[in-house]
Amino acid sequence: MTTKEQNKLSRMILYEQIHRYHAEHKSARWIADRLKINPRTVKKYLSMSQAEFERHSDNINRKVFKLERYTAFVVERLKKYQDTPAAQMHDLLKEHYPDFPAVSPKTVYNYVMKIRQEHGLPAVSASERQYSCIPDTAPGRYAQVDFGQMKLRKGDGTRVRVHFMVMILCWSRFKHVWFQDRPFTSESASLAHEKAFEYFHGVPGHIIYDQDAVFLYDENIGDYRMTTVFGSYVKSRPFKPVFCRPADPESKGKVENAVKYVKHNFLLNRQYSTLENLQEEAEAWLSRTGNGMVHSTTMKVPQEQWYIECRSLLPHIPLALSSGTEAGHQVMKTNSVRYRGNIYTLPTGTYKGEGSLVYLKEEGISLVITDSDGHEIARHIMPSGSGQKVINSNHLRDRSVKLSEYRKKVEAMFGDSDAASLFAARLQERYPRYLRDQLAVLHECMVSYGQESCDKALAICCENKLYSASSFREIAEGLRPAEKDTVHVSVKTVGDGRSRMMANFQPGTSSIDTYNNLFTKS
Repeated sequence: MTTKEQNKLSRMILYEQIHRYHAEHKSARWIADRLKINPRTVKKYLSMSQAEFERHSDNINRKVFKLERYTAFVVERLKKYQDTPAAQMHDLLKEHYPDFPAVSPKTVYNYVMKIRQEHGLPAVSASERQYSCIPDTAPGRYAQVDFGQMKLRKGDGTRVRVHFMVMILCWSRFKHVWFQDRPFTSESASLAHEKAFEYFHGVPGHIIYDQDAVFLYDENIGDYRMTTVFGSYVKSRPFKPVFCRPADPESKGKVENAVKYVKHNFLLNRQYSTLENLQEEAEAWLSRTGNGMVHSTTMKVPQEQWYIECRSLLPHIPLALSSGTEAGHQVMKTNSVRYRGNIYTLPTGTYKGEGSLVYLKEEGISLVITDSDGHEIARHIMPSGSGQKVINSNHLRDRSVKLSEYRKKVEAMFGDSDAASLFAARLQERYPRYLRDQLAVLHECMVSYGQESCDKALAICCENKLYSASSFREIAEGLRPAEKDTVHVSVKTVGDGRSRMMANFQPGTSSIDTYNNLFTKS
């Protein structure tokens, strides 16, 4: 008797036993306990007539017969990695056999369990994916981000640790994973965002994060301070970041499930060759399984749901990429440099008089700034569009410069040195502990609003005895030239045709009449 015939006979005997006990008025629970089977199986068999059961049994045989040619592969895999879950075995079969038939995960599960029983290969307990109960959101509104890591075995038996970032669209559960061979930084995480947006063909309205050091350097009762690099990147993109409370997994359950899914379905017992191969394998896995299989919570295929959700995503126009070092760029008196319509701050002291030069190079989404010897002195995330000021506050508060020297440098930026000296002296009297911060605001205003506006603001402040950096900033902002109040951004083709994302915005402004009325005495 063949194995198929034996299985058919076993099912027939089970069917007869269930109906016999039922005729004796035994409950489904009692029958299940007696026969050591699932109560659902009892109910299913009781609902079938003899003819229906025979058709059902023949259908099972046909499904099993479809998978019998893969028995050797399954047995070999289970002997080598006994902890392989049935869901991963399903994906492995599709990965190694492009012609693998379209069968349900339940069929594969039953088949793997059958092989385990026949060959004495019981399942090894492994962590199961846990799902949080999170309210569903509108399409395109939210995505979630989280990180994971795992050690993979190389061909020579050694192990290598890989790090990955997962981003998942909350409505469709459509996900992307990006791998690298070192821990994530603010810069590499920003690059992973770009890869995900490219994969999604759009940008979600909000992205939810943990309070991770990759993104934040401080948090105080809900006041989040992003790292300079990530903060600069967020300003260049249309999404709004949302940070979860510490120890609140339910607020970010979808992506944490996705991290577990990547570990247990894709990475478990996978051999590592190169990072490039791993990324290719991951994208193939996403296509056939990660986004191509029915999601156990929504009961829908993420890929199919994404076709709907992508219409609600914000447009994504990739950053322009270029290579090679640019010619020397003139350092402005404000310790900043202008590049492609934007202004980037430099460490205090970079400006050493007329003729001070720095050298610029684009690396992915970053602008790397070096001195004449090739030493890196600054690095910024490039904003999309033009007309923006990319400011690293650490450059404006450089504590390596003595406070007295820093004060002189800031005073020298203004056209009226006497007024600047008076204003700085009054700041020192009023804010002795925060003088460096007050001076940094003046420096920032000079970068953002230009010398003409700042010189006028200084005169107004001194005339009206308004000795504070915040007053200076408000006045300088109101004195900006009218033609710069609105930044018109156009997308231009650069290099290979890729363009920076449009960043049309209209900053809030105040009329100069407001200040004239305020300071004019009747």
